[in-house]
Amino acid sequence: MTQHARALQVPFHTEVDGDGVTMTVCRLDRLYYAKIKLQMKSNGATSAATILPYLIVYAAPERPNVWTIRAPSIARTGMRGTPGLIHMEIGRPGRYRIYIKEPTETFSQDEVFAIQQHALADGTNSHRDVQPIVELEVIENPNCTLSIRTIHPNDLQRTRGGGGDSIPVDTGILNFTEAHIFDDPEQALDLGNHIISFQLWADASRTYGTQHPIVQNSDFREALTTIYSEGLTAGTGAGDSAHDRTLGFGEREVQFNHQSTTGGRRRLSFLEDNGQPHNRMTADETLRRTHPATMEFLLRMMDDLDITYARVTGAWRPHIGSTRHRYASAIDLTHVRTTVIGTDGQQHTVTVHFHSGLSMDSNPTRAVPAESAAQTRTREFSLRVHRYIANARAQQTLGWLGGPWRLTYSQLDLTNVERINAVAIDTNATHTDHMHISMGTDQP
Repeated sequence: MTQHARALQVPFHTEVDGDGVTMTVCRLDRLYYAKIKLQMKSNGATSAATILPYLIVYAAPERPNVWTIRAPSIARTGMRGTPGLIHMEIGRPGRYRIYIKEPTETFSQDEVFAIQQHALADGTNSHRDVQPIVELEVIENPNCTLSIRTIHPNDLQRTRGGGGDSIPVDTGILNFTEAHIFDDPEQALDLGNHIISFQLWADASRTYGTQHPIVQNSDFREALTTIYSEGLTAGTGAGDSAHDRTLGFGEREVQFNHQSTTGGRRRLSFLEDNGQPHNRMTADETLRRTHPATMEFLLRMMDDLDITYARVTGAWRPHIGSTRHRYASAIDLTHVRTTVIGTDGQQHTVTVHFHSGLSMDSNPTRAVPAESAAQTRTREFSLRVHRYIANARAQQTLGWLGGPWRLTYSQLDLTNVERINAVAIDTNATHTDHMHISMGTDQP
């Protein structure tokens, strides 16, 4: 169907001031629409930054330091059908910024927005701002139309370009026209692809500290404080990496394997000088990019299921995989361990390896003829762990789950869910050797 352009009123009129000077007064009562596609790199390829929760905030020229919310907090890239797409409404000159929306937080239209700062290890603000993904400068033209360009405030003084430590360059000016007044992504002014470099992911991902409300109010405050104050134990034993970090709380232990911080340690710290070679992040700073709610879920699960040991090989990262890890809401587990009393009355250590090829006995639904007592203990413990995680997804505490075995709610004996035959824990080629847990429902 052909869409007819609606008639536009003249966007300006003239007035004579008290000194007899004729002025052009703009009437900026029209809305334009623009679109930008957020892209990311992984394994050398470029793909859409899918389902990334974001906020659009606005500062008017007359109040450049007052930012207000211009998009609801339920906004995610791709909501208008195109992966990675952000479709926005532009109605006045000023600056528009797109930030990563903080997990667990909600915002209302026109609410004042305080730009967050990266936290120091003691929880205080560093006076180093979390960076936007992109800033849009909207300019009022002499003929009272609007133009726009893609820029970045670059408060952390990064280089521009395509290098590993760089952030995107600013672009040229584009003009809005009458073709861009329709709320249709196909007709919106196209700002092109915006690649979120690894360094930009790092700069735009908040570093959390001990003063975060979840840390302060958690039942696991002491353990979370150890993580977010950079108080973890570094690896020093035989076979350990210096980048391994260990958390001990009570009789429980979490090993954050060096793999969980590899991508972050390759990026520049938010600090102007953190004392490290080439100012690269430490493993501790990298772990502080993972949202406290994600860490808290792991600690609570360990407490509820009497898990004595867990091994984490994936947390926040800017360089590979889905936006769930880059959004700070996901962790990867390879092992969990507990101690149970067997039918023989003895204590037995039971370890579940989330690996479909190397640990068949950890499959929670695997039927084995003449199953040994050890196999029974492993399968039953695995079933408890998978059921706990799947139930958290059913209760909307967790989002997408991936693991070595595709499991429905029915297979896990979770009958109190609306769709018991729906997939609770999915699997694919990249999740055969670990369990991926996504916190919250911002990323379904």
